[in-house]
Amino acid sequence: MNTTQITTAVSEGQAIGDTILNTIRAVDPGVELPVASAQIILDLLAKLVVTGLTAWSNASGTPITVESIQALLPNQTPLTAPDPAA
Repeated sequence: MNTTQITTAVSEGQAIGDTILNTIRAVDPGVELPVASAQIILDLLAKLVVTGLTAWSNASGTPITVESIQALLPNQTPLTAPDPAA
């Protein structure tokens, strides 16, 4: 992946993020988010994830597979419960 491709991927991600934030800001905090607006935000978040994963795949040379994505996620091992006596 060359510098131009990286810059383009970052710009795409920033543009998507800005659109998400502007959509959220347009909603009155006292009003529930309309279903159409929520759908737009979810679609943009999905696009942001795809853009990020594609950029990562291109930069690392690692194909996007279930296993490669799972390797990026935090460890899902649950923490032990705190000692109630403490």
